[in-house]
Amino acid sequence: MNTNAGLALRRISGHCTVTADKIYAWYLLDAQGWSFRPDAVREQLIIDGADVYAQLVKRTLHIRSTTRPYPVSRWAAAHDQNAPAPLPAWREHLLTDQHHLSGRSMADKEVYVGVEIPARKGLHKALGGLAGTFSDREVAALSKHIRATDEIMASPGMDGVPVTPRQLEWLLHRSCSLGLPAPLTLGAVDDAHWEQEDLHEFTDHVQWIAEPYGRTIRVLGENENQRVERYVCVLSVGRMTDLEIPSGIPWMQRTDQLGFPVEWSARVTIEDSAKVGMAMRRNIQKIRAQKDHYELEHHEPAPGALDRQADKALNVEDEISMGLSGLSTRTTGWYRLAVSGATEEEALERASLLRKLFAPQITIARPADQYAVAREFIPGEKLASAAYKRRMPVTTLAAAVPAATAKVGDRVGIHLGETSGTSARVVTWEPWETTETREESGLAVLCAGLGGGKSTAGGNIIYRTVLQGVPWTVLDPSGRLTALCRLPELADVSQPIDLLDAPAGSLCTYRVIANPRREHYDSELDWKAALNQAEDTRRLLTSSVLRAVLPRQLQDHVLTEVALMRAVGAVRASTTSSTHDVVNQLRHLEGDADLARHAGYMADFLTEAAKTSHGRLIFPSGYMQDYERTDPLLTVYSLRGLALPDESTANSEDLDERLSMCVLYLAAWLTQRGMYLGDVNARKGIFIDEAWALSTFSTGRRFIDRAARDSRKHNTRVLMASQNPADLLKLDLANLISAAFIGRLTGEDAQRDALRFLPGIREGMGYESIFGTLSRPTREGRRGSREFIFSDGTGGIERIRMDLSAHPRLLEALNTTAQPEKALNRVGRAPVGEDELGLSIEEQASQRESA
Repeated sequence: MNTNAGLALRRISGHCTVTADKIYAWYLLDAQGWSFRPDAVREQLIIDGADVYAQLVKRTLHIRSTTRPYPVSRWAAAHDQNAPAPLPAWREHLLTDQHHLSGRSMADKEVYVGVEIPARKGLHKALGGLAGTFSDREVAALSKHIRATDEIMASPGMDGVPVTPRQLEWLLHRSCSLGLPAPLTLGAVDDAHWEQEDLHEFTDHVQWIAEPYGRTIRVLGENENQRVERYVCVLSVGRMTDLEIPSGIPWMQRTDQLGFPVEWSARVTIEDSAKVGMAMRRNIQKIRAQKDHYELEHHEPAPGALDRQADKALNVEDEISMGLSGLSTRTTGWYRLAVSGATEEEALERASLLRKLFAPQITIARPADQYAVAREFIPGEKLASAAYKRRMPVTTLAAAVPAATAKVGDRVGIHLGETSGTSARVVTWEPWETTETREESGLAVLCAGLGGGKSTAGGNIIYRTVLQGVPWTVLDPSGRLTALCRLPELADVSQPIDLLDAPAGSLCTYRVIANPRREHYDSELDWKAALNQAEDTRRLLTSSVLRAVLPRQLQDHVLTEVALMRAVGAVRASTTSSTHDVVNQLRHLEGDADLARHAGYMADFLTEAAKTSHGRLIFPSGYMQDYERTDPLLTVYSLRGLALPDESTANSEDLDERLSMCVLYLAAWLTQRGMYLGDVNARKGIFIDEAWALSTFSTGRRFIDRAARDSRKHNTRVLMASQNPADLLKLDLANLISAAFIGRLTGEDAQRDALRFLPGIREGMGYESIFGTLSRPTREGRRGSREFIFSDGTGGIERIRMDLSAHPRLLEALNTTAQPEKALNRVGRAPVGEDELGLSIEEQASQRESA
């Protein structure tokens, strides 16, 4: 049977569809986050949605969930265009990513709801003799009802907005061309009114071919002048058990976990409570009559099923009669799902996967008349079959949360991974979007416990953006990220530097603060103000570091601050100065005898400290190295072998540990120089691991202030990583960051502190425990790809899983887990056979017989 019947739709007026006897106002629901929400917030979302449904009593709704695909090729083109100066390996990298993402979803889910607008009885009959449908004048006369419906649908829990003509056109294309690839372009006319003659655009190039009692329908269409054929299988929701509310995954969102698109169409009527109550009372009377038939007339015990049915009917009647809110309202509805495939076998296989997805709580059945139920997906078409009618309270309907989805990242940036909550959706992110278009800070934090994947996440971001031509300066105390410099595609543009073997003076407190460049400022006055600020920072930094080197007794002495202030103030705060100059000033400090004696003790101690391996990096002048510097795209400073004290005992009594802290701190300032030495408009990146050390110095706050403020001016993405969120909070980071990656945290205090990095999230609502569920290890202790709660800086917050599987060499380079099989002292030898390790089966049997 070849079917190409016309539409029941007669006209589109604004956001309303008009048929011969019905008017529906259509709304696009706002996407609702789900996976990163505690149960209390989820439950409130369901209650709010149920309240909206309850306000639409005696009305019929048409819920349509579809997808708006985003071609991977379009992302790849935008991603390529976004790369400022790609390296030679960029093309191969981009093709690898494009091929990898071709099997993953980048589609956006869109949920539309059509709400019936009540019209005066008999009016459509009167108008039918004249025009065959509602007139524009009558539609305008219903504007009061439409505005009231607009307000109801805009309420929390639904957040629906009237559709635009473009959106309604998209929905009609997706419905009339069910199963076909999405149209790449729509009509050129953006008109709010469509007449009946214009609606043929949706049907003339599409054919639905159905066989009586066939398992699928065949849909033929055109896409870019090419003939396309798809097989569509329509399913219906059957019997349902009582669902847990809030559930782990909303029952209409479950299909987002599948690797193929699923279309939903639901026709729902919000019942009048009085009619439902009367129906329940009639059912109770029937059940009682049946019981009497068994017990009184035949003196036989009644089946237990009758008692259970009576109890359920009584509960429903009680909820309706005694309910104090609209949450006791009942609904009747028909819920259809459609899947498609290039062949009938593929469509049926996907239908089978759908059944398994919902089993055993929900039964999914295949109606006999596939063509009739498929037409229900088209707005304006009538219900084709009353089979599989489902009755449920509005809370169960609201618990479907059709608009629940995972939306984070953008469609331009680097590929990070995919969402790992209730749906699997590709996550891409442009790190410089906040500094270039939103004029916000470029500061981002990476927080996770030991083995939480901080280095892997940071290395992934660095690798992909260096291939784009973005320069990065990395401070990696452990030295693991130097493996990036050994990758063949980055080797020629990378420079690993072991600071512990660097020339003397590399970390001089006067050298690590770069002078601002005149070309970076609009006026001479602003530039001079920046120069003065740099000099003040050098003085504060020198005073802070020298004090930290001193033993505790001298640090806490009242004269130490005075002596340092005078000595540092007497030294010119330029890049050519040296910390030795401050020591000489301490040795010759004039004034009070006690102060001079105390300053002499300080000078003696600092002189001896300057002779150590770490001291030689800090005390001599190091400005000469700036004239010999090169400009690699990737510079990784490592401090491998540096002995850091425990975070809780940062003020160590051991001189070597105190100097180690100073080295790490000054290395962070050295890393920041990359922000000031490049083009102010060009993208740049800074990565600082073990950022907790900054919280042990008084000038740590100034460091963060400069990083946050100047990152925007200098278009720099600053990534700071730490195991403990509390250490970063000491630096007042919460109000400065624009993005965050929060990994697995098991401590209650750490979980609570991490919430401060996520905008709009409050403590005490249940979010804290989510961090403990990230990267949950298997029984064998393996965690697989690391998970993070990702805040993208533009309002999106979602649970994601890092994905480096397309680049195995990168994954290997960033793997920080010990691998015993690669140990250098491992000797290769032939494996020992089982017969050498124990008795053979025959020998064991012989022993048993002897026993």
